Amino acid sequence: MKSSIFKRFFAVGLAIVLALSSIAAAPASVSAKKTPPPAIPMVIDADTGVDDAAAIAYLLTRSDLVNILGITAVAGNTTVDNAANNALILLDTAQRTDIPVVVGASGPLTLAPSQQGLFVHGPDGFWFTSYGFAPHNLSALSHDAAGFLCSKAAAGVTLLALGPVTNIAHAVQTCPEQMKLYKIVWMGGSKAVDGEGNTPVSVFNPWYDPDAADIVLHAGLTVTMVTSDAARTATVDTAVFDKIAAKGNALGKLIAPSLKQYASLFAKPTGRHGKLRVAMYDPATAVLAAHPDWITSQTGLVMIQTADGVARGQTIFGFSLGEHVSMLASDAELSAIAVQAYSDPNFDLYGALGPILFRQPDNAQVVLTLDSNQVMKEWLTGVTK
Repeated sequence: MKSSIFKRFFAVGLAIVLALSSIAAAPASVSAKKTPPPAIPMVIDADTGVDDAAAIAYLLTRSDLVNILGITAVAGNTTVDNAANNALILLDTAQRTDIPVVVGASGPLTLAPSQQGLFVHGPDGFWFTSYGFAPHNLSALSHDAAGFLCSKAAAGVTLLALGPVTNIAHAVQTCPEQMKLYKIVWMGGSKAVDGEGNTPVSVFNPWYDPDAADIVLHAGLTVTMVTSDAARTATVDTAVFDKIAAKGNALGKLIAPSLKQYASLFAKPTGRHGKLRVAMYDPATAVLAAHPDWITSQTGLVMIQTADGVARGQTIFGFSLGEHVSMLASDAELSAIAVQAYSDPNFDLYGALGPILFRQPDNAQVVLTLDSNQVMKEWLTGVTK
């Protein structure tokens, strides 16, 4: 009896070993083969200046990662007409005229349009690059950017905002619930401006239209802010633009001359040998949008200074309990709580602070750091392969 049981278990065990052996012996290509993730559906909202063009050029070369559903133009670095025309030039060069371009807001919600972008991006927003192309007939394009953004909003779609968020604010006012479906990635804001802003405390995109930024950040949207703190570390040696001009793909050769001019304004000597390097803000943001698994962020409460003046467009971030409370309560209220905390032994301090914290929930994922080598290597691959 015991012998038959033993033989039966031995036979079962041998069968299992043989089965496992056959699996282990299967070709490595079968077990290791992975299906690439589907391309991310994406709408791009841009004030297409030099660095926006460099970002869009990269995305146009990575159709394996991104499926561009359309580009909405907005005023910012340049006029909205220039922004739309420059986007069309990029699409022509990439032979992607199937991608729609929509003309959006010609200026901020309430403030007068700034012309300071002329210093940075030239009269056409592309440092004369557009002068080599026949102007496009913009009257044939849709001028309803808000309507276009509403129509493309869906779960899983990324809305990449490379400029002021005026178009997005208009869309929030038009279709607030649909806009909540987007995953918004915005190149905007800074915790420490570090001498690179339009004022000592603010950077361009929120500065240009702070009212729009305020609306977007308080609309209950899913927003990831790639700050200048992070993007300013994504630099390239300015010598690389000559290499792109000589050996880049069609889009790389298109954007290289304007990038050289842009770099001449902002490049800084770095490292022991003092090589000139320039930060690539919008390209870094585009790479992160195409590789969301590369994003490292922290949840925060973000407020915008909307009043015109030296603090216009300042982004104020709250991450800790103390920062949140100081942003949401007045001095009079906190002073009263402090007095009560020391005069009443039964006072519930956290019970008093709780309602203050519930006044405004965290409204953004904030990116303060990134892997600059990884990000810039990916961007360079896009414009040279």
